[in-house]
Amino acid sequence: MKTVEKLGELVRQAVAETLRKKDGVLGEQRLGADLGAESIDRIDLTFRLEEAVGKALDEKILFAEPDPTLAELAARLAKMIEEKK
Repeated sequence: MKTVEKLGELVRQAVAETLRKKDGVLGEQRLGADLGAESIDRIDLTFRLEEAVGKALDEKILFAEPDPTLAELAARLAKMIEEKK
């Protein structure tokens, strides 16, 4: 199982690639408000994360309110992976 820290790194990398942020992103940045992710970006990000963790994910991980920080997203991802065991 991947740790929350490793998942945080994975999330930051996937978000940076999806949103084409060459300078990278930070864990405290919000997916929508700070990084400007739109619905299509969130769908693409869901696919990237599913591929990275090798499991189908519930889309609510990226669409749930409030707008998650990347660190919160990593924690949600860790919880979802644990629940799917």
